[in-house]
Amino acid sequence: MDHSTFVMLKPDALEAKLQEKILDMFREHGISILKKKTVTVDEATILAHYADVIERLKDAIPDFPDRIRKEFVGKQVEIIEMATRHHDIITKVREIVGATDPAKADPNSIRGRYATDTMAKSNAEGRMLRNLVHASDSEETAKKELALWFKSH
Repeated sequence: MDHSTFVMLKPDALEAKLQEKILDMFREHGISILKKKTVTVDEATILAHYADVIERLKDAIPDFPDRIRKEFVGKQVEIIEMATRHHDIITKVREIVGATDPAKADPNSIRGRYATDTMAKSNAEGRMLRNLVHASDSEETAKKELALWFKSH
């Protein structure tokens, strides 16, 4: 029985042409790609994708929706459904991706190896953190994100 999750290669990963290097890191861990598509991000989809984060940060970072729009709208991302027989694909994928802040990520993780941004830098510049990859944080989130992205594109 395969278990699947949602992964998005963000605009900074595509701009740096890191898609294959990133996908190879997942493949090395026995994770396969079920579906993959390059899409141009529209405002409605990306704001729906980040709705929970927007809600959580509304007091701390009131301009977060604007930061999201600037970083994503009109740019390309690669949306991917990944699968493995591994029962906890979400944990495994997030381990491979690395800590949210690339400065704190394991050097052998995707963010540790390829990301050049840091949380401190992005906060100081009032913009989204450019950390290459989004990976669902739970089975429920994965189902929602897969439906959102693959339905609308």
